[in-house]
Amino acid sequence: MTFFILTLFQTGYKIRTSTLYHLLVGKRTSSVLLHGFFYRNLIYLGSLPNLKEATFQREIQNLIAAEWITTNEGFGRMTQLGSEQLSEKNFDLVGLDNLRYGRMREDSWQLILFAVQVLSYLSYGEKEYLPIEQRPFYLQQLKKWLAGSKPHLVERFQHELFAIFQQLPAGESDFLANQFSGYGFQGKTAFQLLPMKYQEEPWNQLYRQHAIDLFLAQVKEGELARLISTLDQQNLNKSMLKTREFFLAGKSESEILRLRHLKQGTINDHFIEWALMEETFPFERFQLVDFSHLSIEQVIDQRYQEYDIPYLSFRLSQIYHLRKYTWN
Repeated sequence: MTFFILTLFQTGYKIRTSTLYHLLVGKRTSSVLLHGFFYRNLIYLGSLPNLKEATFQREIQNLIAAEWITTNEGFGRMTQLGSEQLSEKNFDLVGLDNLRYGRMREDSWQLILFAVQVLSYLSYGEKEYLPIEQRPFYLQQLKKWLAGSKPHLVERFQHELFAIFQQLPAGESDFLANQFSGYGFQGKTAFQLLPMKYQEEPWNQLYRQHAIDLFLAQVKEGELARLISTLDQQNLNKSMLKTREFFLAGKSESEILRLRHLKQGTINDHFIEWALMEETFPFERFQLVDFSHLSIEQVIDQRYQEYDIPYLSFRLSQIYHLRKYTWN
């Protein structure tokens, strides 16, 4: 756990440690989301929902004692010693995206595992088996999916699975595929399949999340998309989506405020979350600050009170600049 907490200081900039904790347990305010984006930790949003604050603070003290970070008035910064320690190990979590998949991941993957088992037995005409899932939600979703299916579902579903696994790294593909159960084969647990390197906390949780997110990122249409469509919608902030719908239809920010009877702070949160989730966000419709003369850390440390523009435009300017000029 100590080394993982160190990775959260990877940018080398000073970071408010209390906000790091809020990020890890999944506090979804715009300030936490922005903090995660600024310091390249947004992928970990809600990744450790059961993390106790006392445990987190103990790890911070371990980092201080090891001289891997220094702290001052609630802010922490990685030291040269910490940077050297960070360079000695590498945990590949490319594709992990808790902002996009965190709320739907577990249910989606369980539903996919269930669908694989049911279709496997159906393809052999076998009705006598012990289902891996008997909870009402999953039974209802699967029945609804099967009822709305067209002929040759098994073939299409199998083709989609093969196509997705071909797009994934071999290790993650094997990790996920070997969890499937069906006619004549029994899947293993995630714990049994974890690579040795990732078997300790919290890497075991993060590796599993990362592998499933890689899979879900490939589900864009077809039978799999139809299977998890309800969960996909639940993952998104419905109020934010309504604001997005109005804005894309040509409504101005002030018109949306009037039509939806929302506070300015709520609308700000909607636009910020939207901008962080979608790279196609229409930044061109806002007045933006030119930060090209500033360093990355200076852009992050700017205060909106120093600029004669609305708070929302200022935050969107930061997101736009960091994404376009530095993060890519």
